[in-house]
Amino acid sequence: DILCVEVSAVERRNLDKLIETIQLQAEVLELQANPNREAQGAVIEAKLDRGRGVVATALIQRGTLRVGEIIVCGGQWGRVRALLNDRGQNAAEAGPSVPGEILGLDRLPDAGDLLVVVSNERRAREITACIAYIIVM
Repeated sequence: DILCVEVSAVERRNLDKLIETIQLQAEVLELQANPNREAQGAVIEAKLDRGRGVVATALIQRGTLRVGEIIVCGGQWGRVRALLNDRGQNAAEAGPSVPGEILGLDRLPDAGDLLVVVSNERRAREITACIAYIIVM
């Protein structure tokens, strides 16, 4: 039931076998994400960059995140002004299982915060106000 692969990142041993095992398991279990829905994901890290403002690195788990969409990350919200892929290049969208740097949040989210696309700014403000109220209590 459980597949094991002995790997070493330092020695770069069996990394290809690990990738093959993951692909095989995903194929057997028919694991697929729907790229045609609103994005959901998790914030991996966030930092304040002097020239760019708040930069949050997130892993998209479901759906597709596009530039211009309004997102909520924990108690913070913002419009995605720019999206950078894992190579630092501008991207128009990030699909399932794709990491990306997101610019446009109002404040720093915490690592592990849930990232969700919302329909409009009013809804984003409501959600973040509720989260702030719960935190205060």
